[in-house]
Amino acid sequence: MAVILRNGVKTMPKSTVAKISFPLDIHQVDVLGTEQKEDGKFIIRVESRIETTKCGVCQQEIICKYGHGQTIELRHLPILGQETYIAIRARRGQCPTCVNKPTTTQTLDWYEQRSPHTKAYDRHLMKLLIGSTVADVSLKENLGYDAVLGALERQVASDIDWDKIQDLGTIGIDEVAYKKGRKGYRAVITARQDDGTMIILAMLDNRKKRQLASF
Repeated sequence: MAVILRNGVKTMPKSTVAKISFPLDIHQVDVLGTEQKEDGKFIIRVESRIETTKCGVCQQEIICKYGHGQTIELRHLPILGQETYIAIRARRGQCPTCVNKPTTTQTLDWYEQRSPHTKAYDRHLMKLLIGSTVADVSLKENLGYDAVLGALERQVASDIDWDKIQDLGTIGIDEVAYKKGRKGYRAVITARQDDGTMIILAMLDNRKKRQLASF
């Protein structure tokens, strides 16, 4: 560390705080603050920029001016190897036209209602599950077995949204053991794009030839 001379007296320079930025892979929010707990976990508090939501009854757009719901914490992609959670108090809106004027809590498109994870973290778990087991990933990620299984269930699909696929490189078919003892498997269809990134195209209910052929 350098020493600075001021009026003939040796003084130490003031330390500066280093700031590191990480992409969150979520949008439509503003970051309110970040906290690191004693156990190393990161809590990132955000709020929605979206001012409307759809009424849960009639599906019309309503303005979110009815306060907020309870704060929820969603497991997200790790930062510096530490568990990371997104904390958000979802906005609420009240329908002016439905009978009894019901309220609806806003849900943003980077997480699913009643899911304990962000969609990005679910995809992260899927990549870890390829060639592994639910039990192994549960231990590695410090998650309950049912939490990992729930992420797997949310990814099960037989259709691909090709509009979201920019290019396809190498197509791969992998298997995931989703029952203890490696007695149950599902097939994961992946593609490695030209830039080297791997995307999950689909999760099939089983790895039988008939199921793969229909895909």
